[in-house]
Amino acid sequence: MKKFFAVFAVVALALVGCNNESDDPQVGGSSALDGQWHITEWNGEAPEFDVYVKFDEGAFEIYQQVWSLDYELFKGTYKVSGEIVTGTYENGSNWASGYKFAVAGDKLTMHSQEDQSVTSVYEKCEIPAEIITEATTTRSAEVVPFL
Repeated sequence: MKKFFAVFAVVALALVGCNNESDDPQVGGSSALDGQWHITEWNGEAPEFDVYVKFDEGAFEIYQQVWSLDYELFKGTYKVSGEIVTGTYENGSNWASGYKFAVAGDKLTMHSQEDQSVTSVYEKCEIPAEIITEATTTRSAEVVPFL
């Protein structure tokens, strides 16, 4: 199953171009997170799934192709306290953990605050319109959110 998702992630990465610039890291503050991000690395490897995240002044949208062939959309709100971001989905459930984050130019690195930390790396990138359309017209109640 992981190989199956890897193929789709590689295809999606090949179809989408993102900037990869590096500046001094910014830590903390929701404005550092604001923007659209595409996952490029998960625990030091190319992910076998695809995730886009949009952070916008305390609101987030996650477009994910993790447990399904279709992109799924999850919305909610997030808060930043120092260098930790936490979130709550529209249904009232919290993210699986808080995330320590840092932004360096067009790169966002997030470290989960769980016992076994997961590191996710994202690049700033506009979410493709076809993914937004697919995610807003297809919805499965059984899909688990990425964060």
